[in-house]
Amino acid sequence: MRFRKKARENSLLVLYRWDIRGDSIDKVFKEYVEEKGIKNRDIKGYMEGLIGTVKERLPEIDSLISEYSEDWSLDRLGYIERNALRLGVAELLYLNPPDPGRAFNDYIDLVKKYADRKAARFVNGVLSKIYRERRATSSARKAG
Repeated sequence: MRFRKKARENSLLVLYRWDIRGDSIDKVFKEYVEEKGIKNRDIKGYMEGLIGTVKERLPEIDSLISEYSEDWSLDRLGYIERNALRLGVAELLYLNPPDPGRAFNDYIDLVKKYADRKAARFVNGVLSKIYRERRATSSARKAG
């Protein structure tokens, strides 16, 4: 649905601001929503779910990103790449979107828009590896 795409983009911009400023993520979220006049409940609700999941699972998410970003520390990643990966991992592993392929494409498109194609290829590679391997692991656990 269209609201998810808008929520993903707005969530990326919230996390970008938060990462740069270092303020409380809740404060940045509230300021951003007010500043942009986001009133649509679907968009705002999905943003809350995405950002809340990142906030709640940040150490685990960052650990996965570090593990799968061969030869790249989290600090070396650009703000856009780092936060697109955080959101992608949060959504794909913990929120189970109805259309994971659409979520992938949206994050890659956002990285192209706010960074560049090289960064988008990197994010696509890391996110794909995490998703494939973690999904296989959770499927194996369910079957066993």
